[in-house]
Amino acid sequence: MIDVADDSRYKIKVSSKGQIVIPSEIRDNYGYAKGTELVVTMLDENRLLLERVPKLSDLFGFLGNVEASRSLLADREREAKVEEERRGEIGG
Repeated sequence: MIDVADDSRYKIKVSSKGQIVIPSEIRDNYGYAKGTELVVTMLDENRLLLERVPKLSDLFGFLGNVEASRSLLADREREAKVEEERRGEIGG
């Protein structure tokens, strides 16, 4: 259940599995689609920071079309596919 507290604050609950739902307005605004990876940083006892994990292409884009860059991107794409298949197998 999501209650809008004001224009930028939402009240959400943690599920019995420790999961939270990011409100669709926020997901849409930031482009968080299924499979988007986020990093959670504890700022203090009351606040968490969510940040998108940068795409490998963003990190290695400065290398241009160098063969090493293409190889690393291909490796990461294979790893991401395996990770997604594993998530599907375990229902998460």
